[in-house]
Amino acid sequence: MKFLKILLTASIVLVSGQAIWGQKTIHTSFPNMPIDTNTQLVTYKDVVTQGGSSEELYERAVKWANNYFSNPSAVIKKTDKAAATLVCVTNIRITTLATDGKTAVLAGIVYYTFTIEAREGRYRYTITDIHKREQTQFPIEKWLDTSKPEWTPARYDHLHQIDQAVKKLIADLKEGMQPEKIIIDEW
Repeated sequence: MKFLKILLTASIVLVSGQAIWGQKTIHTSFPNMPIDTNTQLVTYKDVVTQGGSSEELYERAVKWANNYFSNPSAVIKKTDKAAATLVCVTNIRITTLATDGKTAVLAGIVYYTFTIEAREGRYRYTITDIHKREQTQFPIEKWLDTSKPEWTPARYDHLHQIDQAVKKLIADLKEGMQPEKIIIDEW
């Protein structure tokens, strides 16, 4: 009986400690994340006009991915030169502020699927299936529902971190998909 009281007390302390841990937040609203009308998933998608054949754009995409990701062989899941398609599965580390309001503590790792498809004179990128792995995949779309019992104000910060990381990835991709400048050394 005494053991049960100690166990119950320890459990209450741990649970209340977790509730207090990440209460400081930077943001107080959701970022403007694009929701696909068909799938109802957060999906970043755009077609970018870029000079070059589908083969050239595909090769640029592969080169960009190999340079951008620290471990491209683990990230790149599918390369299809014939279809000019590259599929990657990678992640973003999200953090929560500790109660001191300064220290960032790892809150989890959010995974997503990133696809690049090349066509003559254009390419399309799609970033979707954004989820946190827990016992099962936990889609971030659930974080947009403040009525859920697991929702906390820290979700604002987590979603902003994801949004900023994805926008940084997109900007880097667009820069990496530019044709290489040919330097002619005329002397």
